[in-house]
Amino acid sequence: MKYIYSLTLAVIFLFCSCDKVLDKTPLDTISSNVFWLSENDFKLAANDLYGDIDLSTTTDVNSIDYYNGSTVSNGTLQPSNTDGNIWANAYTRIRRANDLIENAATSAVDEPVKNRYVAEARFFRAFYHALLVKRYGDVPYVDMTLEFSDVLLPKDSRETVVNKIISDLNFAADNLPKKSELNSADEGRITKGVALGYLSRVALYEGTWAKFHNSGGDANNLLTVARDAALQVINDGEYEVFQAPLEELFFNENQDNVEVMLSIRYDETQTGVSPRGRGHLIDALQDPTKYLVDSYLCTDGLPIDRSTLFQGYTSLESEFKNRDPRMKAAIWEPGTMFDGQPLVPDLTRTATGYWPKKPGDPLAQIVTFIYTDVILMRYAEVLLNYAEAVYELENAISDSDLDISINQLRSRTGVSMPSLTNAFAAANSLDMRGEIRRERRVELAGEGFRYDDIIRWKTAENDLPKAVLGALFQQSAYPELTPGTDVMINSDGFIQAEVESARSFETPKNYLFPLPLRELQLNPNLQQNPGW
Repeated sequence: MKYIYSLTLAVIFLFCSCDKVLDKTPLDTISSNVFWLSENDFKLAANDLYGDIDLSTTTDVNSIDYYNGSTVSNGTLQPSNTDGNIWANAYTRIRRANDLIENAATSAVDEPVKNRYVAEARFFRAFYHALLVKRYGDVPYVDMTLEFSDVLLPKDSRETVVNKIISDLNFAADNLPKKSELNSADEGRITKGVALGYLSRVALYEGTWAKFHNSGGDANNLLTVARDAALQVINDGEYEVFQAPLEELFFNENQDNVEVMLSIRYDETQTGVSPRGRGHLIDALQDPTKYLVDSYLCTDGLPIDRSTLFQGYTSLESEFKNRDPRMKAAIWEPGTMFDGQPLVPDLTRTATGYWPKKPGDPLAQIVTFIYTDVILMRYAEVLLNYAEAVYELENAISDSDLDISINQLRSRTGVSMPSLTNAFAAANSLDMRGEIRRERRVELAGEGFRYDDIIRWKTAENDLPKAVLGALFQQSAYPELTPGTDVMINSDGFIQAEVESARSFETPKNYLFPLPLRELQLNPNLQQNPGW
């Protein structure tokens, strides 16, 4: 994707320079008299759509698996004039996607060539509408470059917008090349697999939202779309589970591997990412909590409250013993040698006593900038989407479906956890839905999915009001600290980052975000979301 970003400034220049003082063409629209005349013109315009593809509206700190004092997580969020410009930026990108789509209709460029870039534009139109729906629910759907008189649009129903999103993603999947068909100059562009993967993500979100929120949407149809899109990615064979120590998937600078489907690429010739901004080892921006740590199975495939292998909390590192190896890939194990010293979590830099390891880079402690890529979609998510969609459709899942999805992740190099089977679940009184959700939780920990998951499952009302707990406080490891003064602990001795009385969740209010007050003032046809 570094190639794409290097061209973005060029297209921005074109957007601005083609307008005369008396020209009536909108400033962010390119005149068809000087543009849209070649494949390169369409490619330049499409490049500009990639600029905010990493725009995230939810992170794991909004859940209770990670902590940083998020007002979303603790229920103290208030409506404001802006929302970090998420609303405005999304509609700006949608307008630019629509501009490309509309100009393609009248351009003389060959149809197959145009369709590829129209497919990219329709992917991004779907991407930003889906982001808005997930955050706000009903939103205006925009499929044209708006004139001033058209700007004051009312909301469209969630179902209407989602159906149009699915249509756009299907078009994208039908008209984009596979990853294996890309030339080196196009590495990082949206592919057929990415469109299908994103279709499985959106349809799963909306299908489970419809199912658990009783929203009136067609849950079964959406879950079928999610299942079929994920299965097509699996059957196409373009991607595989990464077969190396899991940390290398996130630490290596070269992430063009078989599992990564879409990423933002960084190198030393492009803008780096500040480790502080990414929430790496020092001054961590998202501290893992006891809830996440406790969710990792023991190596016998059983939860910690049922396994004889669980070593308890006798030392800082004891709870890491005999656990799913993905726990150590996501969270630094105390005592690990780092920069020549055994690592002990600094309680002035982590509110929970745990330090996040994923996503990150061990160099983040000793360099100003690191150049590891930001992974936006990987094959593991598609496998998890498939397993969940199958189960939610049928209230059951076969061992063969588990083998092509969850068990692919459990059997990867460096993990080697016992397979999940119906017989194993029955013999140990494990709830299959719970185990499918657990697998998603631990596999995707720290990657920004958890808050979205508890929102769509409608379990946030149970999870988020709890006190935020961390590791068991070990006085011997911190002799200089006084419990109750230097560190807060609960009655069981666990670090308490935020007390229960400081947290709340209102239903249904907190299942959606408030619209920015500025947008309500500008557009009287918009109504604020319920409860806000």
